[in-house]
Amino acid sequence: MRHTFVANAIPPRWEGAPHMATHDVVLEQQRDEFWDLYSRYYDCVYHLMPYRKLLWDTYEALDLRDGMRVLDAGCGTGNFEHFIAEKNHPDITIDAVDASPDMLAIASEKCLGLSHVSFHQANLNGRLPFDDETFDRIASINVLYALEDWDATISELLRVLRPEGRMVLTSSLSEFKFGPLLADHTRRIGNIWGTRRKAKAVLDTVKMITTSGMGSLVLNLFVINRREDRGQYYSPDHPELRSFFESHGKTGINHFDIGLSMADQNFLATATKTCAASVS
Repeated sequence: MRHTFVANAIPPRWEGAPHMATHDVVLEQQRDEFWDLYSRYYDCVYHLMPYRKLLWDTYEALDLRDGMRVLDAGCGTGNFEHFIAEKNHPDITIDAVDASPDMLAIASEKCLGLSHVSFHQANLNGRLPFDDETFDRIASINVLYALEDWDATISELLRVLRPEGRMVLTSSLSEFKFGPLLADHTRRIGNIWGTRRKAKAVLDTVKMITTSGMGSLVLNLFVINRREDRGQYYSPDHPELRSFFESHGKTGINHFDIGLSMADQNFLATATKTCAASVS
């Protein structure tokens, strides 16, 4: 696997991205069946309050408006679609893509009845099955660390984003730890008003930890963490992120901002695509 990010060795230019295979070839040759397995346990994260805060932060950063078309790049089990369906969101349409058919099956069932959402199988390591300048907004939540080449994927997202469109990208930082997530979750439970509601939150947490949470923890420790140790996955630090977005100033990013979310264990970056007239 090729990664542009190399610790303490960020090149001044982000060139040499590998040729992107066609949509069907990428799905056939590069789909990682680990994510099909992980789909059985992934939804435990939805019960973590810091994760739900991350979904809310992403929703707010997108600044959605009526008539917009949105791409969820790496939708997993459809948590973002399910989350914002509970809000009074604008009249939008969402195309949600993921490489894992098992993730998509869960997402489709979870979002049954949401007529504004369509799910598609597509690999973010390859070319997306959409025309140029299709989307007004793009969200990508907890996906980037597992990509083969950030440059190629960001270039592809910029291709399908309309001029002056916005991307909101969030993924784990290199210093990611589970402890702060659990501490923040516990603190937020303490702030819940009402004894019954607070007790229910505690019971839901215990159930999550003792069931799907254990499976998710094992897969994180023994698969995802080991892939990071081998350099197959990569979580950047803040300076590397800034260098990365600055490097794409000539390829389509006009403005970007990097903040934190999910108990400060994730970065949350908002980037705007250059208007067509100013692209050299």
